Amino acid sequence: MTSSVEKTIAVLVETSIGSLLLLKMLVIKKPINFDIIVSLIMINLLLFTQKIEPLRKMLKQSLILLKK
Repeated sequence: MTSSVEKTIAVLVETSIGSLLLLKMLVIKKPINFDIIVSLIMINLLLFTQKIEPLRKMLKQSLILLKK
């Protein structure tokens, strides 16, 4: 159980929303619904991948042009 909690904390620290939730948990000392935390992490990861996808396409096109 401890390792899953540690992994969750590590993921939370990596996300801005997660960091705020973790800080809130530590200050208020009340548990926050785990489902809400997972949902916010997934939303944050989705936004992150949406920002990266155009960059990936641009780099792939540049690589194709360089190979020609």
